[in-house]
Amino acid sequence: MSLKTRLRLSIVGLVLAVAGGLLVLNLDTVAQARFDELVERSTFIASQVESTLLGRLREQARGYPPPSSLEETKAVWRSIVSKDELLAASLRDTLAGSRTVLEIQIVGEDGRVLSSSDPASVGQRAVSYPKLSEWQRQPRWRQLAELFGERKNYEVSIPLGVAEQDAPVFEVKVIVSFVLLRNELDSQIRRLGVAFLISLLAALGLAVLGSNLAFRPLARVSAAIDRIARGEADPLPRAPVADSAEVVAIESKLQALGQQFRGAREDASALRSNIEQLLERLGEAVLLFDRNERLIMAGRSVEGILGRGRWELLGRSIEEVFAPSADGGAMVRSAIEFQKPLRDSLITIQRDGQAPRKLLMDVELLESFPGRERLGTLVTLRDAETRREIGSRLDLSARLAAISRLTGGVAHEIKNPLNAITLHLEVLRARLEGSDPDAEKEIGVIAGEIRRLDRVVKTFLDFNRPVELRMEDIDVPQLVRETVALVAPEAQKRGIEILMETGGDELKIQGDRDLLKQAVLNVVMNGIEAMQQGGTLRIEVSRAGADCIIGVHDQGPGIPEHLREKIFTLYFTTKEKGSGIGLAQTFRAVQLHNGTIDFNSEPGRGTSFWLRFPLQPGGAREI
Repeated sequence: MSLKTRLRLSIVGLVLAVAGGLLVLNLDTVAQARFDELVERSTFIASQVESTLLGRLREQARGYPPPSSLEETKAVWRSIVSKDELLAASLRDTLAGSRTVLEIQIVGEDGRVLSSSDPASVGQRAVSYPKLSEWQRQPRWRQLAELFGERKNYEVSIPLGVAEQDAPVFEVKVIVSFVLLRNELDSQIRRLGVAFLISLLAALGLAVLGSNLAFRPLARVSAAIDRIARGEADPLPRAPVADSAEVVAIESKLQALGQQFRGAREDASALRSNIEQLLERLGEAVLLFDRNERLIMAGRSVEGILGRGRWELLGRSIEEVFAPSADGGAMVRSAIEFQKPLRDSLITIQRDGQAPRKLLMDVELLESFPGRERLGTLVTLRDAETRREIGSRLDLSARLAAISRLTGGVAHEIKNPLNAITLHLEVLRARLEGSDPDAEKEIGVIAGEIRRLDRVVKTFLDFNRPVELRMEDIDVPQLVRETVALVAPEAQKRGIEILMETGGDELKIQGDRDLLKQAVLNVVMNGIEAMQQGGTLRIEVSRAGADCIIGVHDQGPGIPEHLREKIFTLYFTTKEKGSGIGLAQTFRAVQLHNGTIDFNSEPGRGTSFWLRFPLQPGGAREI
């Protein structure tokens, strides 16, 4: 609830309390005056009827012979009261002049009504009602409760007797009706209610007007705070002269605070942008959680490792990102609870429909200085397999470089003696021609081996000779189609079906067409030769970010585990007639084009190779 609303309600409540108090006070005053008037009026009527009765008895008794006893006197009095029409008319006239009296009765000592303002009551036994004087002594709230809650009648009575007996001879009763009294008070109460409603409406109007006037400076202050929160650079409006010095001082301080806040916000935004750009460039998956264990920042690499969009993960807790039942969740929770960072912890992540993936996890606990208050948690994930593969590739590259340095010189040293041996062998063959057939046969064997050795040396020299790349724009899907066309006859002869998938993208890279075609051809032919029983060879060309990927998937027997690290080694082959230079040439061609080559093999299910090349800027277009 806003401060303005609370102020308005306070004003309304205050005025309501005051008006309610005044209403109760006025109601009490009016009720007291009316109740006192009721008692006085009823007592006066009873006294007036008493005087009338005594006068009529004295006047009418003159017409009767003098009684001899008290009983005769009382009999004469009863006869006079019951038969006196003027007395009954006087009672009716007196009743007509009162708005609260229900009936006036004169009751005999036997309890029967001798005369009444209501002729129907004459001769009936009189009903006894509570005394009005007893009701008058009750608290005000009780009087009002009986007045408005119960339909009661009260009476004011005056007994008339003689000295010779204690019991009264006559009793004058004035019966008061609360129904009549309540009807008389209704009009006054309605007037008080109208006054109360008018006061309440006036209070509401004053509350709205007063709060608007009182909060007009605060409204400007609130608007200024909102502008600061939104980071708007517009200056605050000048405060009116009529405003108090306190409001002017607050707005001045808000102006300075707004400038500082905008500067800090710009610095924080620039810092966040720099951090996000840094995370984008990192090959590792970096996740930053705040002190409430909610993800507030993540690098793009998270999507490839966890298989979920980073915008989908932002705002989620650590338990939602790393399930507590999995290796990663248990390690992160353990590091947080025991306040102990983790380094290169090996975990396994299982994604739906994919093979388990091994990762290296680091967990850093961010703390403030010097209070060591926990600020957040930094989790870093790296692909353990990729790290191992990079090491293997670096080792392979080092070995190939070493082989190149060694074989380059050795090949030249071997070439010259081979040439000399060939010349002398030809001379020897010329001298022995026709003299010894067996010797000529042996010389032919030696010549064949020399020629084979010469081809090996030439292969060494060709492989180690610097390659001059003839760079041009290459349409990768078209290059793959040309390669498929070359191997189609051989595949058909072996009962192999080739499926090519290029998607809907036009992918272009910069490279040497002949060298890249030979690289792709080597991988495709290896797949065809591995499928001795026929099957399907699938070739796909796709885009992954800023790279183009050529995937070759065969259905051969797969590569044994102990041979996988040797397949790119020069002259290593498992084929009877293989040269062992195909994949080595492919590896070198991919490296010369700033690409990478990966493979995955499952025994009995086949082998998949992926050649990845950087796309030419603007070289991917949706069609």
